[in-house]
Amino acid sequence: MSDFAGPLRAIDQWIATSVVAGASAAVWHRGAIAATHVAGDARPGVPVRDDTLFALASVSKPITAAAVLTGVDDGHFTLDTPVVALVPEFGEVDDPLAGDVLPQLEALRDRITIRHLLCHTSGLPENVSAQRVRMRDLPPLDDIVDAMIVTPLTSEPGEVLRYSNVGVGIVARALERATGMPFHAYTGSRILEPLGLTNVATRPGNEFDDRIALVDDPGNPGTDAESYNSAYWRTLGLPWGGFFGTPVDLARFAASFVTGQESPLTAGSRAEMTTDQTGGVPGGVHSAGLVWKQGAWGLGWEVAADKPNHWTGSRRSPHTFCHWGQAGTLVWADPTRDLAFAVFANRSVHRPWPLKPPRWHDLSDAIVETADRFG
Repeated sequence: MSDFAGPLRAIDQWIATSVVAGASAAVWHRGAIAATHVAGDARPGVPVRDDTLFALASVSKPITAAAVLTGVDDGHFTLDTPVVALVPEFGEVDDPLAGDVLPQLEALRDRITIRHLLCHTSGLPENVSAQRVRMRDLPPLDDIVDAMIVTPLTSEPGEVLRYSNVGVGIVARALERATGMPFHAYTGSRILEPLGLTNVATRPGNEFDDRIALVDDPGNPGTDAESYNSAYWRTLGLPWGGFFGTPVDLARFAASFVTGQESPLTAGSRAEMTTDQTGGVPGGVHSAGLVWKQGAWGLGWEVAADKPNHWTGSRRSPHTFCHWGQAGTLVWADPTRDLAFAVFANRSVHRPWPLKPPRWHDLSDAIVETADRFG
């Protein structure tokens, strides 16, 4: 029996107490998947299996960021390339007299770089407003990104860490412009295929219906735009939150950023993705009330640093990088321990079940403690 089998059984209790319907977890340690565990139902009457795909939600962002960094490695642009150089319309404002537009901020748009977008310091808000696009209208992805491109700034570039789906949508468009390839095809050919991540789907079709876990507490419930579960949502393939995958594949993806592991990215790009790129400015995920005096974010990956009461626990090293998703997903890697962990469940964090009580924190601590004890 794996040393990690005991800690992973914690997800059985989540099922037994009806916290979530189903869950799956995987531990990568010192070069290989060391343990997996599944529990509960993916959908009513269908048990979670090792190949069950969970909605990744924002755990999609590091995959998108990795694709963008291959564009940097291939010489299509640099991290400090202004966004307007790749997406000229980003420098324009729909209506300079609109109520949500601050002209003194809009004058700074040409200063925003690819780096700003990837580490959430662009000054853009978290989401595009419902005045500009409504998901209930079932807009195609291009229309959503078009609305993001003209979304007004809320702060100066580089001034504050403000987690932004908008910025990731725009950087995906910039990647398309620079490479001449559709975003999803490029991501598949440059990241997923080289890493052998066959259980990550950016736009899962009907052939995946029997493998996808249904998410409880989704947005827009009961409508054609229902988050994560609707056919419309799955075909969008939102670069900031629309991919699907297994804990095994996401643990392996996170582990590819550990020194010595194979990766389609250069060592320099991996380092910039997993170390703070914000300059230590304050901020965080404002919509969730998660604001730090000194924020830390890499390019795509969040950097745990010394953030208190963190979902990655209190035993991991400050070099740990991570991401969590609204659909109930968490992945992290501690490069000092050659350790990566992914735990996914099929209930959104609209009600913060992983944080109150601190289920992610406590399970992460148990994984680290086990690695240290038996490592």
